[in-house]
Formats: sequence, C-alpha cells, structure tokens
Amino acid sequence: MSSQHRDPALTVRPPADLKEAAQSALSARDIEIRAFVVACLKALVANPDQFLKVLTGHWPEKKPRGRPRRSSVATEGQGRTTS
Repeated sequence: MSSQHRDPALTVRPPADLKEAAQSALSARDIEIRAFVVACLKALVANPDQFLKVLTGHWPEKKPRGRPRRSSVATEGQGRTTS
C-alpha cells in the first residue's frame, strides 16, 4: 500500500538527548524541528559545498545499515535437537 501523502517521509532516529537539545534550541527561537530540517535541505541544494563545510566536525559516526548479522553464538545451537 502506498502512502496517501504527496511527499515521502524521511525517517531519522537521532539520539534522544541530541533531539531534546535541538528542540530546546529551536523552540527558544520559535522554530519547529520539521521546518528546520526542510530549511537545511534547501540550504544544501542551494549551495552544497558551503553548507557541508559548515557541518565539518558535526557528522555522526557511520553505522552499518540494515539488520545486524546473527552472531556465531546465536547460530551455533540451531539445528540441534535434544532428547
């Protein structure tokens, strides 16, 4: 089933403490977090090199995408039957 919305969702899960701090900083300036994200995307499109330069030093560590692999410990016992 496809979404009824015109624009697709963008799902991001920042750390809770970072999200709370960002919301606090934005609220103090009467800015919604959704509007901030859209403004950042517009700034990126308008001048990618300049905007990305501002973010130097703020990038999170890369995380593997997708489901984690099953550990060898979890798979060792599979297929065995006990009597």
